[in-house]
Amino acid sequence: MSFVRLLPILLLLPALTMADSDKNFKIPAKHFKVGTVVDPIANMAVSAGKGVAVSEEQTFPLKENKIYLRHKVGPKEYQWISGKVNAENFKKLHAYSLKDNYLRAAEVATMRFYATKNTKAFQDEADIYFDREYIYSPRVPKMFFIKNGEWQLLTETTLPGIIKFSSDDKKLEISNNKGTIKGRTLFPVQPGAYTFVFSAPNALPYADIGIVGDGDALVFKPKPMHFEIDYSKKPAIDITINDIEKTTTLEETEVLYDKFMDQLDKATENLSMNEFESAYPKFHSASSLGLDEDNKVFKEYEARYNTKKAEAQKIWRQSKIGDVSYLNKALLKKLDELQQLPLRGSMMPAKVEPVFEDTQGESIAHVIAVTLRFGDDHGRFDVSWTGSVATQDMDRLFMQLKDSNSDIKVFLTLQNNKPVWIYKDGKVNSRHQYRYEMIDFQINGEIFSGQGEFILPDYILNEPEVQEWLNPKTVEEPVVRSSSSAMSSSSAADTVWAKDALMPSLANIATSARVVRDRVHGNVAMIDSGMFRYKGRVVSMSPFAIMTTEMTQKLFEQAMNTLDSTKRIKDRSTYKHPQKPVHNITWDDARFVCQTLGGDLPTEAQWEFAARADNNDGAIWIFDSIPDPGKYAVYYDNSYRMNSKSSEYGPQPASSKKPNRWGIYDMAGNVAEWTRDKYFMFSVIVEPSNPTGAMFGSSKVYKGGSWKDKEKLLNATESDDEDPRYWSESIGFRCVYPRDIIKE
Repeated sequence: MSFVRLLPILLLLPALTMADSDKNFKIPAKHFKVGTVVDPIANMAVSAGKGVAVSEEQTFPLKENKIYLRHKVGPKEYQWISGKVNAENFKKLHAYSLKDNYLRAAEVATMRFYATKNTKAFQDEADIYFDREYIYSPRVPKMFFIKNGEWQLLTETTLPGIIKFSSDDKKLEISNNKGTIKGRTLFPVQPGAYTFVFSAPNALPYADIGIVGDGDALVFKPKPMHFEIDYSKKPAIDITINDIEKTTTLEETEVLYDKFMDQLDKATENLSMNEFESAYPKFHSASSLGLDEDNKVFKEYEARYNTKKAEAQKIWRQSKIGDVSYLNKALLKKLDELQQLPLRGSMMPAKVEPVFEDTQGESIAHVIAVTLRFGDDHGRFDVSWTGSVATQDMDRLFMQLKDSNSDIKVFLTLQNNKPVWIYKDGKVNSRHQYRYEMIDFQINGEIFSGQGEFILPDYILNEPEVQEWLNPKTVEEPVVRSSSSAMSSSSAADTVWAKDALMPSLANIATSARVVRDRVHGNVAMIDSGMFRYKGRVVSMSPFAIMTTEMTQKLFEQAMNTLDSTKRIKDRSTYKHPQKPVHNITWDDARFVCQTLGGDLPTEAQWEFAARADNNDGAIWIFDSIPDPGKYAVYYDNSYRMNSKSSEYGPQPASSKKPNRWGIYDMAGNVAEWTRDKYFMFSVIVEPSNPTGAMFGSSKVYKGGSWKDKEKLLNATESDDEDPRYWSESIGFRCVYPRDIIKE
């Protein structure tokens, strides 16, 4: 920057030097005292139990169904207390949703919070409560905090509630649509309706429903109806253990199981149900709960109640005709053993359809993939697959698959032989395979793996069992202690998804980014819409695609070769290498290259959204157990400070360091990158959706730091600006594109 442009900043320097840095608004780990006795705290929302509360070490992730208190004893002493929630005192808190405020528990646990912005760094709120989804204040309905050098406001949300289960039965099992409930408390829960299934050994299962109010505790008192088997009676069942042992295939065992269930139904159909009806828990109508008939949770409750009642009726009837449980257990055990066996076999498609390339009418369209339909409609095998086979001419492969006389073979591999059972009126109506993992083609005696995805029909796909297999529960995050400089903040959305030749996707899994290889635009990350904290506020971003590397000299040359020689821009890079980033380029020239490829320079918001990859901190390495910017960035310490004759001196080949969580490289270091935004010193407006920078100003923003910069300037929230005519061996660029022009 010139001195003239620096003058306004110099005039503000006295004020800036008096301001606290971000670190003064965070609590150092050493200030948390472990093992100290907690003095009585008025209206404490953490239940200390019968003993004395003692300060603990911070560990993350926070545990489910617990509440945590950060208590300030003095300017340099804090205590961390955890326990069950005290329902009466909890009602007095103000709640702030972490999700709505785009924050994480591990992040906020060490941030200081304030009642006003006119506060010194050490004048933070004394008591702050935390759980996995919220932070709470016992004192003020509005709180402020400092992030990336700016005051930011926490938005208050509705106080969540608590669900408790009161029962003396230690073997009581509680479940909902997410699985088995561990413990006897659910916290925090959103206000609204909830339904659960209760069961116990020798007891009939049933479903119940309740309403949680704002900050209220809903207490269920489950009492499953117990039953006794009448051993004096002999059931009229002609199936024996020997019959079960003789079955050798899953299909044979399924036929035997269906026969067993039919005989049970016939043996119990004439029993009186008056005793059962009088004792079984009654159904709650929608009007008695204050809900509409079409309320989603009520409809779920109604379905679960009816299903569990039918199941309970069957168990109760069976108990009246004698002991048949040994036959049921034997059948289920045999079914389970056969279902666990791996399954692979040859199956020719019932239907073959081509997928043509999009030529926009300019030439003859070629087949680029095929869609294969296997099995019969509503049959045991009912699945489609769309994809291609590497190294194979797809036009020819399509014709071979269509030819019934061809010697080509298709092999399907499933994880195991377990089908989904679909019920109708309480009975098994059909069974269907769904655990498809791999498809292979035998061509001229050689095996080739397919690249693509299996597509299940909706009636199979929507079954809960299938959804659970497609979307397995996330493995709990490893515990990270506050004494480490790393704070865990990973989530399912952070995963980078790519197409795998051997494990095709079975569903469209929503992710924040996936990497696509495109011949024209290079490797690009497909960024989904989302929200993040940007310049002091939460903003929303529309989907876009961004290059996973800085513009390389090779890709630059390819782009220029598509133009008339009179329009080409010369690559003035000092450090020559096909895979090194282009540098010594002006803003205008960089933007021209992106527009030549059908894109543009990213806005500062697009660039920062992609760089931070769903993190509130701009330095992605701080989340590692041993933070080291050198693993992610080419910067001063591992480049500029080296001998100028060293190969490490200067910008390095693209993607030579680790990517961020979205598979994007060199967003810190290597070369700084031009963005589309203008810079204006007094610009304070940040649009709530897709911010575009200042309306005035002639200079342009660049970000990311370079091989010449020290660690501070590598932070993704930092930026600088220059005249658009400026060029330097430390400035390059990358492009963004509309997602619809990227060929996946």
